[in-house]
Amino acid sequence: MLWVNWWKLVYQLKRACARTQTFSWMIVCLMGMTIRTDLMGVSSIVRALGLVPTCYDRILDFFHSPALCLDKLTQLWRSLVFKQPGVVRMGGRPVLVGDGIKVAKSGKKMPAVKKIHQQSESNTKPEYIFGHSCQTVAVLLRAKAQSVFAVPLTCRIHEGVVFSNRDNRTLLVDALGIDEPFIFVADAYYAGGKIVRGLLGHGNHLVTRVKTNVVAFERPCVPDKVTKRKRGRPQKYGQKIKITSLLKDEDAFLQAASPIYGEKTLLCATGLPISSGDPSVSLSASSLSDILHAVRFFCCPQI
Repeated sequence: MLWVNWWKLVYQLKRACARTQTFSWMIVCLMGMTIRTDLMGVSSIVRALGLVPTCYDRILDFFHSPALCLDKLTQLWRSLVFKQPGVVRMGGRPVLVGDGIKVAKSGKKMPAVKKIHQQSESNTKPEYIFGHSCQTVAVLLRAKAQSVFAVPLTCRIHEGVVFSNRDNRTLLVDALGIDEPFIFVADAYYAGGKIVRGLLGHGNHLVTRVKTNVVAFERPCVPDKVTKRKRGRPQKYGQKIKITSLLKDEDAFLQAASPIYGEKTLLCATGLPISSGDPSVSLSASSLSDILHAVRFFCCPQI
């Protein structure tokens, strides 16, 4: 019964293959990835299915075959996932999560290898490496046991690969082609103006963490028709606010129990509407503090 349901789902991806033989090899690869017990690349697929050694080269040829359209496969997989029940939604918007990893590579002529800066706060990693920057986007699905798990939608080498100078896409979520607005949850790596403006331009939301030394501004006061406007350009920024100043007003915090993994930690949260350095971007900054005095600051555009 399990393989029957598996086949019904995989068969809907057939349109991504230009030939039936290509689709057959894709089924072989997906079956091997489903039942394999190790992650040793193509050889793990051959061992899991008990294939003859000559199939190793055939599978490598499949991964490089132009008969498989990767963009079409991504669109079909995204549509298939969103048809499943249990997609986590907030305010009618699906919740997407994103993360990335930077892997060092030693190949001198390996494609897409570039000099990358490490943002990880660790003294065991060099500040700059030569390697690949892989970014992944997943959607949250709710299981029957009231738990939430992430189903990957796409994974790409985000930096170092340029197929066309006319392609202005800088966000991995743009390649998904999601028709409805969504909420994107990510870490502090994604708290950049280019990502925020790119998401807001399509009516989406971003929930991310910012550093404690971030400075924001209150929204400027809009003069009414009665008040005479002063000379000069309209005001872009309001009063300057240091994010750490949110911790001084203890009465503004609301307390709630943490629902993560059965923890008994007491969370305290507060927030206020602010503006970033870009006057076209409005944020809602919130500080989250637990009883261990660990503070995290988050920004949520237009939520």
